[in-house]
Amino acid sequence: MKFLLSCFVSSCLLLIISCGQAEKKQKDQSGETAKMRTDSLSVELEKVWETGRAFLKTPECATYDPEKNIFYISNLNRDNEVEKDGYISIVNADGSVENAKWIEGLSSPLGNDFYNDYLFVNDGGDIVKISIKSGNIIEKIPVKGAANLNGIDIDKTGNIYAADSEGNKIYMVTQDGEVTLLFEGEELNKPNGVFIKDNELIIASMSGNSLLSFHLETNKIKTLVEDIGGVDGIIQLEGGHFLTSSWSGEIFFISNDMQKQKILDTTLEKINAADIGYIPHENLLVVPTFFDNRLIAYKLSINKG
Repeated sequence: MKFLLSCFVSSCLLLIISCGQAEKKQKDQSGETAKMRTDSLSVELEKVWETGRAFLKTPECATYDPEKNIFYISNLNRDNEVEKDGYISIVNADGSVENAKWIEGLSSPLGNDFYNDYLFVNDGGDIVKISIKSGNIIEKIPVKGAANLNGIDIDKTGNIYAADSEGNKIYMVTQDGEVTLLFEGEELNKPNGVFIKDNELIIASMSGNSLLSFHLETNKIKTLVEDIGGVDGIIQLEGGHFLTSSWSGEIFFISNDMQKQKILDTTLEKINAADIGYIPHENLLVVPTFFDNRLIAYKLSINKG
């Protein structure tokens, strides 16, 4: 009986050690393929394509247009000190560059999003309105009091939500150009990406390393998840899950119960992860790599364990 008990205890110890080693192996994975498991979900990223470095210069934001099957890419173009040298590129869904400098003459283009036939780009203290059909700048909407507009999202009625990273402010701008300061406070802690979800505005707090929720009716703000790096971009997935990017080079999967998994880490390679884009029907995540001057696309797989 003692022998059987001893064998049983030894087996349990071996099982615990084995599980610990397996968990460590998962945590160490990064780069082209990264895989981790939280609760019953197994999430995996696999590199599909990458652009060259010839056409994109400090790409910061990638927004997918499903009707045209293209991405609008904001390029800060920080390789030189020329003023108003930022531009917007059009990149196809397969990574080929359709038009490297579709729109030129921008100061520091960051977040972009489209509504109807127009692309809206945050550029310093202005929101630049661009005709997608003609490729011309229609107007620049000044956002009084904004220091540096960064992340942007547009709701179904055309209201534009923009985060002022330096001013710790969130603005709403109508299609008529009417500007409203929705919220201002240190608790925003350098707001970057924003995403409208029903009556909530999900906010990436870059210096707070967290996702926040601002309720548009009650004006109450709360923290959803913490310790997810210097959060930049936000993508909502089917099932209420999220993907977030950390500018230093991390991608996190946030489950609908706000449990986090780090599924990509390219910080050691010094490859940034700025404001991410996504093709839903292909489950394809596109990461602007900022100082690395590329887009890198990854296939996302979410499986039940």
